[in-house]
Amino acid sequence: MKLPLPFLFTLLLMAAAAPAQAQDGTDEQLAAQYFQSGDHEKAILYYERLYRKQPTPFYYEQLYKSYVALKDLPRAEKLAREQMKRDSDPRYAVDLGLVLRMAGEEDKARQQFEKVLRGMRPDQNSIRQVANAFTRHNEHDLALEAYERGQRLLKDGPGFQFEIANLYALKGDVPAMTSAYLDLLAVNEGYIQAVQNGLSRAIDFTRRDAATEALRTELLRRIQRNPERSIHQELLIWMYIQQKDLDGAFVQCKALDKRFDEGGTRLMDLAEIALSNGEHATAMKCYDHVVGLGRRDGLYAKARMGQVRTEMARLTAMAEPPAADLAALRTRYEATLDELGRNKGTVDLMEDLARVQAYYLNDRAAAAALLEQALALPDIDAATRGRIKLALADVHLFDGDIWEASLLYSQVDLDFKYDPLGHEARLRNAKVSFYAGDFLWAKGQLDVLKASTSKLIANDAMELSLLISDHIGADSNSVPLSLYAQADLLTFQRRHTEAIAVLDTLDRAFPMDGIADDVLFLRHRIARDRKAYAEAATYLERIVAEHPLDILMDNALFELGRLHEDQLKDPGKARQYYEKLLFEQPGSIFVPEARARFRRLRGDAPDTEPADGGTTPPQ
Repeated sequence: MKLPLPFLFTLLLMAAAAPAQAQDGTDEQLAAQYFQSGDHEKAILYYERLYRKQPTPFYYEQLYKSYVALKDLPRAEKLAREQMKRDSDPRYAVDLGLVLRMAGEEDKARQQFEKVLRGMRPDQNSIRQVANAFTRHNEHDLALEAYERGQRLLKDGPGFQFEIANLYALKGDVPAMTSAYLDLLAVNEGYIQAVQNGLSRAIDFTRRDAATEALRTELLRRIQRNPERSIHQELLIWMYIQQKDLDGAFVQCKALDKRFDEGGTRLMDLAEIALSNGEHATAMKCYDHVVGLGRRDGLYAKARMGQVRTEMARLTAMAEPPAADLAALRTRYEATLDELGRNKGTVDLMEDLARVQAYYLNDRAAAAALLEQALALPDIDAATRGRIKLALADVHLFDGDIWEASLLYSQVDLDFKYDPLGHEARLRNAKVSFYAGDFLWAKGQLDVLKASTSKLIANDAMELSLLISDHIGADSNSVPLSLYAQADLLTFQRRHTEAIAVLDTLDRAFPMDGIADDVLFLRHRIARDRKAYAEAATYLERIVAEHPLDILMDNALFELGRLHEDQLKDPGKARQYYEKLLFEQPGSIFVPEARARFRRLRGDAPDTEPADGGTTPPQ
């Protein structure tokens, strides 16, 4: 068949163009390879050819950098002038000025930069283009000059305070940076989060140094100058919180609360922060202040409950809380409940008091009676009722009545079959069977739970299921597992001395058994319950050193990180363990939280958190 002439001509053109396109692709690959290896002479040979065919900004950039790297300033100057004729982007004019400066012609360079600055039009894009052209060469002073002139050109425009602040941060000029950020708040207080993020990147709030003092001084100056504006005081409170100076934050919060008649809202927020950081004295001061307002509103009730919860947190943080203080705490709980009433608003307080009675005062009967009273309240929702049943079952299990505990767990499991609350009940019920030595039934329940929507429940179920599988096979001796289950129950019941004695027996009788890593992890839990944090860390370190391939390796690394961060106050070691977990255990459920903690310890700003949910190691 004879092809039409136009079609034949097109085929010939395509055939002729193909080698040229292939050649361009090869030239670009070779140019990039030579450029990256620092062989600029060879890179120039290819980039010159590519630039002649297609003078793109990228080819220009690579060619310009190569000329500068070889100190071939005449050709760099010629290239910049040629590109200026093709493209009005000010970056090329700035490149020319830099070449002139490198050639020792400082006056001509300054004239060139001045020409660029004068060429700015009174619109934001033009001004930013010029400033960015200087910034890309770390010419921060000239970039600042561009923004300052630009603000004068725009007159009534929004300004460039954020960009100016960032440039001062790059220069290390903290007072000027601080002033620029605060000027941004004068334009729009809605920029507060952006300002906080910028300050976090530029200032290390873990230290008391010239930078933090400069920020504090400037904030106090602006508070005195404009006392009617709360934004600067709010930023000062934020700064104190970053520095863990919660007493300083309390003073400022109290002043704002009084000035603007806020009714204690800000102090309640600070109390929660203080409580989560173990600053019980500051939390108590916040709650006392709100209660002292005497408003008898919703915040008053929350503050009264906050007072007793703070005292409970203070006492339970101790290894051995004084018996007299625990008795006084129970009296305080009962007085608060008498004042506020026993209802759906105070049911959490009733649960807390039951916990004190059962686990610290050994009054399980009173704890069970109080929880039964909570269950009888007419206006609580089903989820709350289920949670109280779990608490009541725990009290029975603590008291050794495992069958009553199992009955309550089963009720919650049936009532919330497809809910995480029901899954939690099934997990606890499986543990009851595990404690009782009914390992096969426990494993059956645990295998179902491995599909739970709650990752933590699924992970716990998988670990216990594997533990059982490894020790009830045809060739396995179940005695070590029985001893371990006995020690696990004693640990739950806070009978730590007895639990340790059983573990010692297990270690002596079965020193080479595969349950060794689980025993070490249980010893860590006992030491942690006793607030012996350094001892707890030694057991975890043994898991890392002696059992690196076992299933508890990621648990050990994560717990070591948390121990060193929260209790042992060694952020350096905490970072090391989090990083080891991220790189060596990338499939662990602890990866997202470990990454967040690692980045916080590294000092990353909040806006640099990953959006991927935690799937790659930190950079």
